[in-house]
Amino acid sequence: MKYTLNKKAQDLFLYSKNSIVIEVSNEFTKFSGYLRSELIGKSLADISYMLRIDSQIYLQSIEKDCDCYIFTKSYEPREVTISCSILECQNEKMYFFIEKPNSRIEDKCMVIEQLYANSKIGFAIHSVPDLMLLKANQTFLDFLDAPYNRKENSIGKKQKEIVTRFEGSNEEEIFLDIIKTGKSYHLTENKYDNFKKGTGYWNWSVIPIFVDGKIKYIIDTAEEVTERVLNRKLIEEQAKIIEQQKKQKLEAIIENISDGLFTLDKNYTYSLLNAGAKEFFYNSDSIKEFGDSLAHTKYYDSKGNSIAEEDLPTRRVLRGERIKEYRLTCERPDGVYHFNVSGSTIYDENGEVVKAIICSRNITERVNNDELIRMQKEQLEAIIENMSDALLIFDKDGNYTTLNKAARDTFCIESTKLNKIGDGLKEAEYFDMDKQLIPYDNTPAYRVLRGEKLLGYKMTIKTNDNVIYTDINGTPIYDNKGNFMAGILCCRDITEKVRYEEGLLIKTQYNFLNRMIDNLDLPVLRLSYPDSKITNINQKAYNIFKQLKPEIKSLSYIIGKNYEDITNFDKSNVFKHIENVIKTKESSYLKYQKLVVSGEEMFVNVLYQPVFGVNGEVSEIAAILIDVTQEVKTNNHMEKILRIHEEFFANISHELKTPLNVIFSTIQLFNSYLRDDSLTNNTDKITEYINIMTQNCYRLSKLISNLVDLSNIQSGFFELNLSNENIVNVVEEIVQSVSEYINSKGFSIIFDTDVEEKIIACDSNKIERVILNLISNAIKFSEPQNEIYVNITDKDNTVEISVEDSGIGIDEKHLDSIFERFKQVDKSFTRNTEGSGIGLCLVKSIVELHGGKINVESKLGEGSKFKIDLPSRTIEKTKDTNKDAVLNNNVEMINIEFSDIYW
Repeated sequence: MKYTLNKKAQDLFLYSKNSIVIEVSNEFTKFSGYLRSELIGKSLADISYMLRIDSQIYLQSIEKDCDCYIFTKSYEPREVTISCSILECQNEKMYFFIEKPNSRIEDKCMVIEQLYANSKIGFAIHSVPDLMLLKANQTFLDFLDAPYNRKENSIGKKQKEIVTRFEGSNEEEIFLDIIKTGKSYHLTENKYDNFKKGTGYWNWSVIPIFVDGKIKYIIDTAEEVTERVLNRKLIEEQAKIIEQQKKQKLEAIIENISDGLFTLDKNYTYSLLNAGAKEFFYNSDSIKEFGDSLAHTKYYDSKGNSIAEEDLPTRRVLRGERIKEYRLTCERPDGVYHFNVSGSTIYDENGEVVKAIICSRNITERVNNDELIRMQKEQLEAIIENMSDALLIFDKDGNYTTLNKAARDTFCIESTKLNKIGDGLKEAEYFDMDKQLIPYDNTPAYRVLRGEKLLGYKMTIKTNDNVIYTDINGTPIYDNKGNFMAGILCCRDITEKVRYEEGLLIKTQYNFLNRMIDNLDLPVLRLSYPDSKITNINQKAYNIFKQLKPEIKSLSYIIGKNYEDITNFDKSNVFKHIENVIKTKESSYLKYQKLVVSGEEMFVNVLYQPVFGVNGEVSEIAAILIDVTQEVKTNNHMEKILRIHEEFFANISHELKTPLNVIFSTIQLFNSYLRDDSLTNNTDKITEYINIMTQNCYRLSKLISNLVDLSNIQSGFFELNLSNENIVNVVEEIVQSVSEYINSKGFSIIFDTDVEEKIIACDSNKIERVILNLISNAIKFSEPQNEIYVNITDKDNTVEISVEDSGIGIDEKHLDSIFERFKQVDKSFTRNTEGSGIGLCLVKSIVELHGGKINVESKLGEGSKFKIDLPSRTIEKTKDTNKDAVLNNNVEMINIEFSDIYW
């Protein structure tokens, strides 16, 4: 047992024997608030009562995990899971208490704690669904009958246990409905006739609390409002007395006030109608009830809309609506009248509508005067709004009071964004006629605000996509004390005049420019500034762009388009050059721009030439295209040749130095053996190095031979020694002659043919050289244990010879270039062997001299297949060949072709 208790020292537990608690954990005493002495020795039934779980479950009956509430010594609820563990014998049990995370009510909501602490409001929390009292303040407990009006007798008990006649009561139905619907219940000024303090009034609220989407608790609050209700009733009684006392005085006042006042009871009968109210009705003596006036009067709202009977002010007030200064127009047989109507509702003590009080004021004369003023104002505003000149008027605080259409158009902004001087300044830039930027605080409006008078002041306004030239007059207005009262700006748009003068200048510049361009026969475009839209284009340029973009069908399609969209030039690059033209006011040169015209590349240099307006500012840009296609192609071709030569010299240098280094090293070794007289002792090494020198001599021979043959092919001195040969035997003999060498390297070579004899005209020596080169490549670019296939296929008019391996393969992007001179796909020198990069070029040349062709199929990592197609043709005369010489030549050729395989 001791081991078990030590192990559980940090847990909340009770340890019992024969249903008597004999041990508790320290954590449990802290958790429950009880002392050890208060717990040890108590029966499980006593503990159930102390923890207030006896209304939920008894400890001695717990067999599995049980979820319930326990209560601390200070009556704080704790939601726990209780589990029972039977120890060494059946009469010894341990009860473990695990508090559910985040379950403490006081931690969840500070508002609950504040309500609990409020002594004026009865507050309680019940669990759901068993309605157990988890927490309550004394104000709430005072509602309960003794002995349940004390915490020790009510906390932890269910409603039906502590509330008299709760079961089957209206209160129980309210709680059950809240649990079912999740909706709160509120009862205002609930009257209790049998309350112990006498008749009282209470506000009662029952509110569900949700946790994780489910109702977890119900909060029950009650607030006494007896004093407030009784005071209100007292005031109502006093009001009745006062009303009686003042009735006569009030009637005299009401009758003599200028405003109309009338009352309407809930039955729509007029009970009061003073002299002013009689103006509201036509033939007022006949008006007794609501509706009497509808026979001859039509009512309209302030917007001229007809008002239905149900929406008339009197009806609305009787429905409980409060109306203030409602504008009403009455169309009567004696004329049209206008009234302002206000009204409010009077209720009885039960909240029922008693009557409506309506106050009316005849505003007909004022409305007619306002209408006359409005019409005159509209006429003036229409004149101002339609002035061709922009008019801006602002007050002493710089707030705009008038801003006509011409002003909004001139300054290119919405009137809603221009409320005060300076509001729209950051949306535009202002320049004087000397092209100097005008500071915001020195613009015309600010100058007039400071008291300056302007006459014929010219200014340029620039926005993102617009330029406006203006002629401005400005006048400050002062009151009779000399204080600034208002400022007036009148602006005339002189843009057309300036543009006309500018157009003449531009036309002169373009006439000169066009004459020069026509003499040079160059494509030209005119671009607007600053939006770079094409305004004109000559025929030479149109022909180019029509081929560049098939959708271009006419000159009108291009005009107005963005220059960058038509050309497909790099937009950032074009923008940089155009900005440079604007900044420096000098020409800018954009070099080597590529265009694809009718499927062919075309390169142009673009000259951007500024065209100036009357103020010396750039108004347009001329783009002149100069065809430099031939220059670019020539440069590219030269660069390619130089790059090939560089690669060639690098490869040749390596291929020459490697065997020479080997030979030179061997000579040094032999000299060393001679100096120490150890030649005879190193016979095996000498033999090995002689073989290495021999191989490298073959390598040099191969390199020189390939270079000479390529040179002869280029110059036309390379000749084939053609004879009619059985190509099957030629290839098969080559395969047989190298099979032993290939097997020694760990490879297998397989020869296959679909025909036993095929006579064609060929130079067998050169064909053997081609096949050996391809087999050599297959070895170099494969790993041991792989197989090499050499196949012959008869295709009637041609014979196909293929060499296939399963080596490293060739990337698709290199397939078109591997037959070029000095071309090596792998330049990393991490291959098994090395080479000059001219073997496949020579192979292709030899095949093409035979009238054939060669191609390759390959995938990276899966191997390669080279296929040669030779024409099936013969010649009349053939040359005899010495078989022994051919055999010796084959051996020599194998040694040469395989000389760059070192492993």
